[in-house]
Amino acid sequence: MNKRGRPRAAALSDAERGGLSVFREHQATNDEIRRVAKNLVDKARASQGDKADKAGVFGVLRIPCSVIRACQADDSDSPAYCVYDTALPDIPSHAEAFQRVHEVDDGLRDARRNKLFADIQSEFVAVHDFRNGLLVDLAPKA
Repeated sequence: MNKRGRPRAAALSDAERGGLSVFREHQATNDEIRRVAKNLVDKARASQGDKADKAGVFGVLRIPCSVIRACQADDSDSPAYCVYDTALPDIPSHAEAFQRVHEVDDGLRDARRNKLFADIQSEFVAVHDFRNGLLVDLAPKA
């Protein structure tokens, strides 16, 4: 997050590593979203030590899959990202976005991330405004 409480492009960096969790918003239940968010926040807080209160949910980025799949930051014809269905029995609305990074230099990887972020940053929803405050108790405490 930046000083104005807005996300930064780095929020998408999970797509370069182990996958960026996404939900099919119209299918996702509040319970599904809470369970995944709480798990992520608990892990983040456990790794922060004495700064654990600074970890939490600031908000949600609404990212249409069509935007993820269409993102291209270089001159190639292949898309920079892909989305896979990673539904589980208890989280049927879950999917993950991945950046295609095979043999890609750091500059191109960063350009792809920045391009996708530029395409979706206006879709940020503050934690208080998302689903009537569903995740407010998971917001940073400090």
